[in-house]
Amino acid sequence: MLNNYIYTIIYFILLSHFIFGQEEIAIVTKKNGEVKHKAESATLFKNKVNPGMELYNNDLLVTGNNGFVMFAYLDDGSLVKVHKDSKVYVNGDINNRIIKKKIIIDDGFFKFDVREQKENEFRVVTPTSVASVKGTIFYIDSDNKQDVFYGLDGVVEVLNIESNEI
Repeated sequence: MLNNYIYTIIYFILLSHFIFGQEEIAIVTKKNGEVKHKAESATLFKNKVNPGMELYNNDLLVTGNNGFVMFAYLDDGSLVKVHKDSKVYVNGDINNRIIKKKIIIDDGFFKFDVREQKENEFRVVTPTSVASVKGTIFYIDSDNKQDVFYGLDGVVEVLNIESNEI
């Protein structure tokens, strides 16, 4: 009788995790210097960011003047390197084990190594532009006034928000 009660409690805990819990979309693979993390539901930053840390939809990463963090999306291994003095929101919606990825950059310098996307584009949103990526390697240097894109391999389609030109 007691075993049935315990199994029922465990079942409801696992069920509530699947119904109400978020699934991880990325994982921190490297970290140096000052890096802060804030989950969407949190009110305060936490400074304990280490390799292996799971990232969830709408998590915020902020690097200090000596900070660096790299993370990989779990479905295809696409890498994002966040360099010093940068601020980025990590977004992704999971559907049939494929993550629809979107990075929202407020400021900073980033390197993207985006694997070929199966169904959706990988979107990068900055204050001045939106980049659609299918699979490529490129850098972005972004601030509130302008973005500079450096392509290394592949093609990135960039929409300028102000002029509405691609």
